[in-house]
Amino acid sequence: MAKVENHIPVLTEQVLHYLLTNRSGIYVDGSIGGAGHSVEILKQLNPDGLLVGIDWDDQALNIAEQRLKPFEGRFKIFKNNFTRIDEILSSLNIDQVDGILLDLGVSSFQIDSAERGFSYLNNGPLDMRMSNFTKKSAADLIETESLQGLTKIFREYGEERYSAAIARKIVAVRQNQPIITTLQLARVIESVVPHKFRLKTLARIFQAIRIATNLELSNLRTFLAKSITLLRSKSRLVIVSFHSLEDRMVKQFFHQAANPCECPAQLPYCICGKQPLLKILTPKVVRPTAEQIRRNPRCRSSRLRAAEII
Repeated sequence: MAKVENHIPVLTEQVLHYLLTNRSGIYVDGSIGGAGHSVEILKQLNPDGLLVGIDWDDQALNIAEQRLKPFEGRFKIFKNNFTRIDEILSSLNIDQVDGILLDLGVSSFQIDSAERGFSYLNNGPLDMRMSNFTKKSAADLIETESLQGLTKIFREYGEERYSAAIARKIVAVRQNQPIITTLQLARVIESVVPHKFRLKTLARIFQAIRIATNLELSNLRTFLAKSITLLRSKSRLVIVSFHSLEDRMVKQFFHQAANPCECPAQLPYCICGKQPLLKILTPKVVRPTAEQIRRNPRCRSSRLRAAEII
């Protein structure tokens, strides 16, 4: 098991600033991971405050339970996907909460575990599943997806210029032998891409496969659709993302919820009757400071958006 002290949460100061409005309130950490954010939230809450943690990764849940032991009785943890947040809160007889945090990143202890298959830096099985809830592994996807499907995944989820060439090479190689390890996949990618682009391309392709394997964008879309009704007035929704597609989805969702009017621009006043559901607290995306990047280089690509329910 990964050492819990190695887990460094991203954008901690910014998360606390935007999330906490009621120190005796109920807060949800929708992707508790190594509990880095949850520990800091609980430090700020009064003894009667409650934290609800959700994650579908067994390794993350084990680490979270260890780290939260000093706060016994002040938190509840559930093994599930954050798309089921409404069902989880209902099981606790909670209708609405004071804040929801969703950190969409993959924790360092997950990336560094070779057996999880998330990284091209460590040879291991090409798995990439965040949970045993997910039936098909990354190797299954690589083996069964069509040429067109692979190209689309690499282009849309990885925004990779060599998507088509990499997809063609994968299809050619798998006809002779299955691609079942991270090293095999990395070698296939490296055989197609010019040397100066290899590291960034490897990162993009591995990220794209992880997103597709775990249905990450679909899950985020489902969560966003449920989130506002679970938050009481003046409560906050804070989302930390690491990928431009995730961030764009959050940005568009916030904009639409803050500006729902469908009336033609030339009308002097609204007649559709649709009222704003939230107020955007971060007109510009919030990024880590130089000092935060120095302490945790992996937070470099993190970005935060926050909104307050009206």
